[in-house]
Amino acid sequence: MPAFAATTIDALGRRRTGVWNAADTAELRTRLRAESLWPVRIAPARPNKRLAHLTLRPRELIALLHQLELQVRAGVTADAALAQLATDLPAGRARAVLTRIHGEVAQGAPIHVACRTFAKIFPPEVAAVIAAGESSAQLPEALRALTAHLASTDELKRTARRALIYPTLVLAATIGLIGFLLGGVVPRFAEIFSSLNITLPWLTVALIRASEGLRHGWPLLALLAAMGCGGLVVAARAPRLRYARDWMMLRAPVLGETLRCLATARFAAHARLMHDAGIPLLAALATGAELTGNAVLARHLLAAREGIAAGKTLCDALPAKHALPGFVVPALRAGETTGQLGAALRHVEDYAASRARERLATALALLEPVMLTALTAVVGAIALSFFLPLFALLGGVNAR
Repeated sequence: MPAFAATTIDALGRRRTGVWNAADTAELRTRLRAESLWPVRIAPARPNKRLAHLTLRPRELIALLHQLELQVRAGVTADAALAQLATDLPAGRARAVLTRIHGEVAQGAPIHVACRTFAKIFPPEVAAVIAAGESSAQLPEALRALTAHLASTDELKRTARRALIYPTLVLAATIGLIGFLLGGVVPRFAEIFSSLNITLPWLTVALIRASEGLRHGWPLLALLAAMGCGGLVVAARAPRLRYARDWMMLRAPVLGETLRCLATARFAAHARLMHDAGIPLLAALATGAELTGNAVLARHLLAAREGIAAGKTLCDALPAKHALPGFVVPALRAGETTGQLGAALRHVEDYAASRARERLATALALLEPVMLTALTAVVGAIALSFFLPLFALLGGVNAR
């Protein structure tokens, strides 16, 4: 329902300004006059950018939807349930969100329309599920499915983050140690070696050159690092560069299959959620393709969408050399044949998520020894470059 900003004059001649939801300006004028308000100016309300960018932690949103589902299932009206939840919450973002939504619902707006004010919290696919629940009088079931979906998605994200904590710490420690050795320790040894007037091994010479390059050329290195970060940002925004990046990442050993399963789980989860809510398959595919997070898979799913629009089945519409995992097509074919596409998508979601967790565990198990080996090799090479000239010097002394 559209929102309108109206300036009115009440019975006492006081000027008031507010935002109302109505089908059109004629309906709003009728409502305002019924409330003894004389409309002076009515215009479409501008979207509040601050509210549109407001966010909540996934756990907070899951808890809110769960509590709302319990109250609505118990027979409490949505208006009363939102008011009660907003009253019980402590002051903060969650309370502000519910208060705003309750205000619009109290004026007659559907819940999904009020939720669209907070685009970051309630993206289109989430609002579409709530809308389907309201239109079919199955709001508690829609909220329960939405809560389970968000909880599963949050758990998968947290698993991926936990898997990356250890490698990130080891990598940061390695870089810090190498920087300390090259910037602080190697120059002291270089001064000692230069005073001894001995021929240095190539490994020691290379280490001293690297130390000098780091100490004198760090501004250039910082500039190159900044340019590299900027290049990654550009690559993420430019469609062709993003496609090339995602294509290469999908073919990386171990990591590629993990990313493939994660993207497939995201697509299947959102497509299943929208399909179960009654959203047409074409719209569900379009939204699911956008949410995969991978340009290669998104292109293949959009190509399948065009094939479905031409009359093909989903399995036949997929490109011959699609990037989806091999287990996806048999599951979707069985779902289309039996008329249980939602169940098939749930199976794909669960299996892809479990495969992604297994791949993350495998990648982490392989990454730990690789990083420790690399760290040992780097530190060992630096230590060896220190001791080789000393061994040569001691050998010369013993020869004399």
